[in-house]
Amino acid sequence: MVSSVDRSEIAFFDLETTVPTRPGQGFAILEFGSILVCPRKLVELESYETLVKPHDLSLISTLSVRANGITAGAVISAPTFSDIAIGFTTFYTGGYGRVTT
Repeated sequence: MVSSVDRSEIAFFDLETTVPTRPGQGFAILEFGSILVCPRKLVELESYETLVKPHDLSLISTLSVRANGITAGAVISAPTFSDIAIGFTTFYTGGYGRVTT
């Protein structure tokens, strides 16, 4: 449920993913980021970013590393996307009353 108070904020999201190397392989998220911007002043209010450990590290191919520079070693101790969902929810709902549950 969105708050009825007009906070006039815009959220931007950025993902870095693996690059599939065979048909039907799909993508895995390697990095997730978001910023909240005040459109009236064009200033960043908050930001959040983290590396993400995919469910299968073998999805990080040489092609993926060339595309985004993120190696298996870089994400080996990173949280999974499920783990970061809680942290991101806290970021997105904290402080400004953006979203109510």
